[in-house]
Amino acid sequence: MPVFAIFTKYFKKHMIKKWKAVLFDMDGTLIDSEWFYYKAWRAALKAYGFALGSELWLNELAGKTDGQAFEFLRSKHGFEANREEFFEQVRAHIAQQHEEETVPLMPGASDLIHFLHQREITMAVVTSSKREVAIYHLERNGIRHFFSVLVTRTDVQWPKPNPEPYLRCVQELGLAGEDCLVLEDSLTGTEAANSAGLTCFGVQSHESIRQMLNVDRSFDNLHEVREFLEKL
Repeated sequence: MPVFAIFTKYFKKHMIKKWKAVLFDMDGTLIDSEWFYYKAWRAALKAYGFALGSELWLNELAGKTDGQAFEFLRSKHGFEANREEFFEQVRAHIAQQHEEETVPLMPGASDLIHFLHQREITMAVVTSSKREVAIYHLERNGIRHFFSVLVTRTDVQWPKPNPEPYLRCVQELGLAGEDCLVLEDSLTGTEAANSAGLTCFGVQSHESIRQMLNVDRSFDNLHEVREFLEKL
């Protein structure tokens, strides 16, 4: 191999980066699960005579914990149901869907993960899903081993939009906030990242939602994020 080619390969792998770690949101950013959970919630709500539209889901519920979403529907839309009975139905629909389909990675996720891994950039996942759910999706897609830290709803007292999940992740990584880049797709997630004082890129294919995100940069998908980072 020519000396120049060897140098170029070494430089690309070891070059100093602006960020030492990339913190991924999971649902809707890393894993294409928003529609998966939307279908389960829509089916459960239908039994109560409540029609859940996709815009309401994407604009108001995506990124929230189950409890936050339930409370939002109760307080803002007058939804009434026994909490435990309702979530039993949601879980039943989710279990049935798991038997019928696998929740895939978002477009460009695998490419971006390997791009960062090759450049020795630390990766973490910060999600509002419970720990067992997050591990299930990450392992089923064969990517769990790429992430040094996993912060879930189970691990914090206050989930997103509170900054606690991101602050905890930064602490566990042993890094300064300015060393970390966050990738998020929802209003709830970007608010959490901003409150934690972190640089946040919005990754959202729905233009109407993307325009509402208060982020440092916006991208349509993870392919675009990789292309941007490659130019740094």
